[in-house]
Amino acid sequence: MRTLGIILVFIGLLVLLREFDPTFLGWLQPYAPYIKEAFGGVTLIAIGLYFLTKRTARKLVIAAYLIYLLLYLVV
Repeated sequence: MRTLGIILVFIGLLVLLREFDPTFLGWLQPYAPYIKEAFGGVTLIAIGLYFLTKRTARKLVIAAYLIYLLLYLVV
C-alpha cells in the first residue's frame, strides 16, 4: 500500500505540474492520441496478464499499467 501511495502522490504532482506549466510535458503531445485511444486494449491486456501470471510478474504488470495510467492522465 505504501508503494501505491507514493505512485499516487507522483501522479498528482505531475498533474499539478501540467496545470501550472503545460510545456513541461510538451514532448508527449504528438503521442497523446495514441495513448488515449489505446486505453481499452491496454486495460484488457493488463487484466489478462494479471490473471495469468504469478507473484513477481504480477507486480511488473501492475507497475507497467500504472506507468500507462500516468501517461493517460497527464497527456
